[in-house]
Amino acid sequence: MKIASLFPAGSEIICNLGLSKSLIAVSHECDFPPLLSKKTKVTKSIIPKCNDQNIIDQLVKDAIKNNFSLYQIDNNRLLKMNPDLIITQGLCEVCSISENQIQATLKNNLCTLSNKTKIMSLNATTFDEICEEIIMIGKEVNKVRAAENLVKKAYQRKNNLLQRKINKKILLLEWIDPYFSPGHWIPEQIEMAGFEVCLGKKGTKSVELSIEEINNINPDYIGLICCGYNLEENKYFAKKVYEDTRIKNLDAIKNEQVFAFDSNSYFSRPSLRILDGAEQLRDVILNNDKNHHCERIY
Repeated sequence: MKIASLFPAGSEIICNLGLSKSLIAVSHECDFPPLLSKKTKVTKSIIPKCNDQNIIDQLVKDAIKNNFSLYQIDNNRLLKMNPDLIITQGLCEVCSISENQIQATLKNNLCTLSNKTKIMSLNATTFDEICEEIIMIGKEVNKVRAAENLVKKAYQRKNNLLQRKINKKILLLEWIDPYFSPGHWIPEQIEMAGFEVCLGKKGTKSVELSIEEINNINPDYIGLICCGYNLEENKYFAKKVYEDTRIKNLDAIKNEQVFAFDSNSYFSRPSLRILDGAEQLRDVILNNDKNHHCERIY
């Protein structure tokens, strides 16, 4: 089976199922496992790579308002590769245009494909839904047992995490200019790590926060998990949080309990690595320690 994945979590799952050799194309964002760096990239983004979150926020809002895609797909290359399965994110629309071809809307791009190509859309917003989609992919690629084993181990890890409770509030920030709450599966990660979820509800979108809301919560800890950024970038954003005089009286700020994480790897994507993120969240804060993926910022 020839598989093209336009979604990082989809590429991870395919590799977790032992089918990395079947991946003939991936998106520009697919960077884990490292072997994906050698795969053909068939997408690119119009979002600039920079630390000015306000610029990116405005660009994304304008794109949504005008129904404009943030991504571009190399349709000619994809059509020539003729994959049996395409994994994408979000609902897609498919219609027939000839006996041999279809038109599909992938990441808001209209693409022409072989009518033999199966398209699978991933839409998970909770831990349970991530596991359900692993099973769904497993059935599609004839790896049901491997998928079931992955999910079984994932639930065991989750249950082990949930056994320890910490009566402390932590605020994870998915963006800082403007501030955004944790959304989708991230409230579950907070819960798994044993902390009190003071903002956000599992399965719901991240929402913009007012300064008043943040001050009213007065969290014991703040974690920087700005969407799509790595540890070094989130360390930079953590220092920006310390510089914001509007929240200088928060306990987390006064006590220097602000932490940065590799959110691109462990918080931003609906894959089983969110369990690693939950473990890092618990361990780095309880031990005031650091590793390659997270660090306390002073």
